[in-house]
Amino acid sequence: MTSFGHVLKDIRGARGLSQAALALSLDSTQRHVSFLETGRSLPTASYLARICRAMDLNIAQRVNLYDASGLANPYVQRDMRSGEIRDALDMIEKRVLRNWPFPALVLDPDWNVLRQNEAFTRFFEPLVPRGNEQINLLEVLMSDIFQTLIQNWDEAAGVLFFRLQRAAANSPRIARVLQTAQAQGRFSGMEQHLDGLTGIPVFLPIRLGLPGGPEIQISSLLGKLASTQDALIDGLEIEFMVPLDETSEQTMRALAVTA
Repeated sequence: MTSFGHVLKDIRGARGLSQAALALSLDSTQRHVSFLETGRSLPTASYLARICRAMDLNIAQRVNLYDASGLANPYVQRDMRSGEIRDALDMIEKRVLRNWPFPALVLDPDWNVLRQNEAFTRFFEPLVPRGNEQINLLEVLMSDIFQTLIQNWDEAAGVLFFRLQRAAANSPRIARVLQTAQAQGRFSGMEQHLDGLTGIPVFLPIRLGLPGGPEIQISSLLGKLASTQDALIDGLEIEFMVPLDETSEQTMRALAVTA
């Protein structure tokens, strides 16, 4: 099996597609797909583009498939420190984060904070471990001090657990943290809480009791740029924190403008 055949088979398997199903979506034959996976045939540039469209591959998967094919890769392999990536992050900070009145940030797959707005800095700075040059949201959320602020941890644990579970698929670091947290029993109350539920609300608020202040209820919106054609930028996540009631909104607005 060639490198291309191995990558194609892995991606097809992850998609839950049989060779016959993939062939049907390509208007091709199972025999041809089999030949590609065993190395008896190699794809043309146009056929490889059809495979990417048929399986709706993300940018990172397309990069891997093109690299393995030996064909010219149209997706440039950029470094996180490159000027183009820095300019893209600066654009997101200037035109998106700064216009959001509540905490907002850009996360890499390990949840390192690459960009943030002033509201996030003022809200979360007291929770960041001392001596850290770069804020890592995972370290903040899993810290003892943050978890003591959460008034409904058994409910919130479920939200955090399933989000970590999704993120762990793309980050060995998050996978290790999740495994350790489970071994420590941090999410054990979540299972008991879920057993007692008779219905799931539209939004599950995270209730934070601020030191010396009122309790606020928040959630998050998660997104990314729709037109991304770079694997690094495609792997980033933009998070907007959202107050879920009027009192929480007033409190968070006040924190955002407090010097």
